[in-house]
Amino acid sequence: MTRPAIFSLWKQVLLTVALLFPLWAKADQSVWTLAGDDQGIAIYTRKLPGNTYKDFKGMMQIDAPMKQVVATLADVTTMHEWFFLLREARFIAGPKPGETFVYMAINGIWPVSARDVVAQVTVRQDPNTHVIHVDVQSRGGVLPPQAGYVRMPRMISSWTLRPLSPTKTAIELEGHGDPGGMIPMSLANMVVTTVPRQSMEKMRAYVMRANYTDPEQLYARSPPLRDLGKRLVFPES
Repeated sequence: MTRPAIFSLWKQVLLTVALLFPLWAKADQSVWTLAGDDQGIAIYTRKLPGNTYKDFKGMMQIDAPMKQVVATLADVTTMHEWFFLLREARFIAGPKPGETFVYMAINGIWPVSARDVVAQVTVRQDPNTHVIHVDVQSRGGVLPPQAGYVRMPRMISSWTLRPLSPTKTAIELEGHGDPGGMIPMSLANMVVTTVPRQSMEKMRAYVMRANYTDPEQLYARSPPLRDLGKRLVFPES
């Protein structure tokens, strides 16, 4: 091959690389990166274009029936006992019948002030696989700002529960948030891995409490939870 032909070929290669590089860079930003895998809990992070803070994802398997895990998540008022930094969680009335909203107050880590958020909760189940998705997304205009808290402008999270057997469940927690205000990036990077790890580690022990091994008792005390339990399908033991 002559020198001009080689030069022309290299120009074409470089032009192709230049055109594709933005696509590769964008794809790389959307890929989950393993941040740690310890004691059966794997933590991943990613940075999507346009987002200041990273997303997180935690994955684990626990030796508990899916119905038991659902009961633990549904017991919102005790969630602060195992979810990292959560000070309070409670159901609040939605603007329309049938809508479920939760108010969450979150402890701050110095020098960051406490945050709070109002989120709509949607529970759905795949009719074929019986996988349950609990989607949580912040909503404005439901509850006025609360004294002593900075309202988070954006928060999206999801729980995915996969039945591996009648007595074993795979759990996945994914989340992204904009806490609002100024947050030191070092603190944000620490929290994005600590939140799923600490929460899932404590949840794994918390789900074994006696009142969750018999979810019917929990559902009996709350009509909304009783209705939820009726419309979900769980593997038979």
